[in-house]
Amino acid sequence: MTLDRRRLIAAAALLPFAGNARAENAQTGARTGKRLLVLDFEIIDTSQEPTDQRADHARRLAAARDAISSGLAARGTYDIVDRNLIQGDLDRIEAQTFLRSCNCVADLGRKAGADLVMTGLVNKVSTLILSMGVSITRASSGELVFHQGFDFRGDNDNSYARAAKFFTERIARDPAT
Repeated sequence: MTLDRRRLIAAAALLPFAGNARAENAQTGARTGKRLLVLDFEIIDTSQEPTDQRADHARRLAAARDAISSGLAARGTYDIVDRNLIQGDLDRIEAQTFLRSCNCVADLGRKAGADLVMTGLVNKVSTLILSMGVSITRASSGELVFHQGFDFRGDNDNSYARAAKFFTERIARDPAT
């Protein structure tokens, strides 16, 4: 099959528009119309470092959680549910156990009016070796619909920010529904 000159010129003229559409979709991400509750991220620190870093870790985990949440909201991927709706429940649970072991994530999501619930867990082996896992659970059934782990280097603000950016882009590109 041969293309005549007019078709070739017309196809070439449309290429910049196709590139812009792909770039715009990558920038905004897919829109799901789902309501996402983003819970506090947690850490398992087995590094046995002598310095107490709990305050730094709490700050970094909150920053990563908030960066992912606001990034997904800015892209329109999800409508983010206000965690303050269930803050009393979170405080009671976290005083007794970890979110990762409470078997209550779906219940919290339903109570907050969310379709999906996101949790995150950082595993710190040493100052240089860390991994972050992000999971999304369906609130109606408790079914795990997304999980991905990501290794990163460095127990510092920049490393956590890069990990959060990775997850934001990854989830926005192919969101759980």
